[in-house]
Amino acid sequence: MASRNSCLWMKSVALGVVLASASWGASGAPAGNEAAPSKSQSNEPAKGATKSAPQAVVKTASPASKAGAAPVEAKKSYYVPTRGYRLEPQPDIPPYVRNLGRTYKEFEGIDWLDVGLDSRTRFEYRKNDYRPWTDTSTNPASSKRRYFPNSLWLLRTRAYIGVKEILDPFRFVVEFQDSRAFNSIYELQGQEINEADLISGYGELYFKDALGKDDRGNDRPLTVRAGRFHLEVVDRRLIAENEFRNTTNTFDGLRIKLGRRDNDWDLDNFVMRPVVRLPYEFDRPDWQNWVYGSVLSVRRWSEYATIQPYFIGRKQYGDPSSTSVASRVSRETYSPGLRVYGVLGNFDYDFDVTKQFGQIGEYHPFGGPSLLTSVRLDAIAYAFEAGYTYVDHPWKPRISVNYAYGSGDKSPYDNTNQTLDVLYGFNQPFSRNDYFAWNNIKAPKIRLEFTPTKNLQIDTAFGGFWLASTAAAWDRANLYAPLGNRGGYLGSEVDVRVRYKLSQYINITASYSRFWPGSYPSSFGPPVLAQTYFPQSFPGQTTTTNGLTAQPTDFFYLEASANAFGDGQPIVGNPARDFVAIFPTQSSSPTPATLPTWRDFYVGLNGGGAWSSPRSMVSVGPISKAQPSLPVAATSNMLPANFNLSGFVGGGQIGWNWKFKTNVVAGIETDLHGVSGNTDRMQQATKAWSIGNTFVNYGVRSATLNFLGTARCRLGYLATPSVLLYGTGGLAYGGVTSNAALFTYRVGGFTITQGNPLNQETRVGWTAGGGLEWALSPNWSAKAEYLHYDLGTATAMAPVFHPSGFYGYGILSQTKFGGNVIHAGVNRHFDMSAR
Repeated sequence: MASRNSCLWMKSVALGVVLASASWGASGAPAGNEAAPSKSQSNEPAKGATKSAPQAVVKTASPASKAGAAPVEAKKSYYVPTRGYRLEPQPDIPPYVRNLGRTYKEFEGIDWLDVGLDSRTRFEYRKNDYRPWTDTSTNPASSKRRYFPNSLWLLRTRAYIGVKEILDPFRFVVEFQDSRAFNSIYELQGQEINEADLISGYGELYFKDALGKDDRGNDRPLTVRAGRFHLEVVDRRLIAENEFRNTTNTFDGLRIKLGRRDNDWDLDNFVMRPVVRLPYEFDRPDWQNWVYGSVLSVRRWSEYATIQPYFIGRKQYGDPSSTSVASRVSRETYSPGLRVYGVLGNFDYDFDVTKQFGQIGEYHPFGGPSLLTSVRLDAIAYAFEAGYTYVDHPWKPRISVNYAYGSGDKSPYDNTNQTLDVLYGFNQPFSRNDYFAWNNIKAPKIRLEFTPTKNLQIDTAFGGFWLASTAAAWDRANLYAPLGNRGGYLGSEVDVRVRYKLSQYINITASYSRFWPGSYPSSFGPPVLAQTYFPQSFPGQTTTTNGLTAQPTDFFYLEASANAFGDGQPIVGNPARDFVAIFPTQSSSPTPATLPTWRDFYVGLNGGGAWSSPRSMVSVGPISKAQPSLPVAATSNMLPANFNLSGFVGGGQIGWNWKFKTNVVAGIETDLHGVSGNTDRMQQATKAWSIGNTFVNYGVRSATLNFLGTARCRLGYLATPSVLLYGTGGLAYGGVTSNAALFTYRVGGFTITQGNPLNQETRVGWTAGGGLEWALSPNWSAKAEYLHYDLGTATAMAPVFHPSGFYGYGILSQTKFGGNVIHAGVNRHFDMSAR
């Protein structure tokens, strides 16, 4: 079978070579002759595209230039990035990597060494998350729902060293990544944690002009790479690194590339095994799985279109012992496709279609244990995006519409499966919540992107989602109605993302997304007997999500990333000068040029600690005439007590200052903090006796602060021209969870009753405090601040009845949330008086 896979891969490579040869032959002028480029070609990167190094240009002499006018500069590279939203594949060298010789003047001439070191910290808050999590503490591992909000901190650090040119044709790359996660109330998953592992380690033979040159003089190299690497092809929907995620998709294998993306054509071929991420061990290749394919990119046939015919295949040998259901079955996928994208003036488009065939293993129930059988794979997917950029507007807004379709299985009881194999694709283009992939989906969306200032980028979108087949599963939410009797409307989503370049080294991002469930997920919310779809239960069908998938979901994140080697521009002098200018050269006394005006807008980061003692009161009272109700309720009461919450807080702030003619400064500020460790729980056990029965009660209660934000006014006095003392007060808001659970068991009986008054909401209150801000330079300041906040009382109720009528009682839970914050921060100021 392995030889068969090799044969298929070699055929795909041969087909690509034939197509590439036809493209090469059709290019017109022989290699080495300079072709006159079109005036419409632009060297400016498309809006929304991945930034890369400036492209080389060649000067061509037009009749005007011969008459004495300046020569016309024409773009040397044929490459045009897509403007499609998050569809631009990452280049071979990761975007955070810099060339040492071009970054530091002190290392000028060392152009053969690429280096990279970056770190990213992200706080994520998710409420009513539909995605299940895997509990590996059970045997076998079990899938569970996320019923409670989760405040997760994700940390990722990457380091890269690449050697090129000096040892040509041999080159090599080593790249490590450390991915960690904290503060999760659920077991950490493989997409969140992967400690200290190798994500790139390969050797490469690079023959610079083995295939000559294209018509613009670009070398057409031959590249042979072997080892561990990550890559993205086509539009990232089938094979991608998953840059947004805390971990990276990597592969072990061989990659052969003819040409490069600056050429009029290139052919990328690969055969590889996906790497299994082991969170606390060294990753290993998946020996049961092969992925292979070829991607031909043709850029010469039209200046308005890049054409990419491709073929991707996968051969998976089923492993019955795997904890992953998808890995237990054999799979053979053949996925030919075609992508075409381009830019036509202010218009842009991106279209991709793929057809899949092959075979896949399935477990079919036939009245008893599920039987493994093999069925035919027959799937199709396509996606189209069209956009328009208002280039004359100072904000350069781009509005786009897109539609994505991925087929789903029409019936689980026939011999054909129409669900697309999504391979190792990137899900973010479909949903900010990570709820959807390119299978069993119909998804129209409209999006707006704009750049209000040089370093500020904003995008927002609204979209709807439907099942392509109502009889196939919604995989990401683990919802399934095999009879197709639950409708197909999944819901709608709105999202907004704000990105800001704080300095040459630091970028910050904030994003919010809300998903409203449609009729399909809502149908699984009620208890099975209360569901209005019939039959209410069926083998294989999802039973109930206990109300989870009938509620809207909220997801927001705050992210800060730092690159040790800057943004790609040359670094001159001490990098610390980008943050603080406290190194006077002639006089230690401040001059007017080094003083802030305190009439400015600012944005910054902060971190510190929060502590509080929320007061918890849980009252239990009888609501049944049954005699045991009173003693059971009386002994179940939980005495008033205080939780002890404390932990780290960190986030960002934006604000505005205005200095009056005196030394008084007024302003407004809003901030948002991610929270870690601010949770506590208490428990108790009691007994009650009545009419000859013994009742055992067990109670547990908990409180959690998930996030905290404020919107405040500031009023202060300048003690010196650079030191501001201020008081502040205003609105506070925060995500809280107050949970009480009471279990009662009648000794000698079989029933355990449970009452669970739960409150998980965003509460609004007030805050007040004060602080000190020190201007380190006209553009940078540091601050320290104390805040007291009060979010009021979170209340919840729940009734409990014994099914045999022994007792009935009600539970009232009240938790008052309020506390203190001390944090320090740094702000980047933008002087409005200078405009």
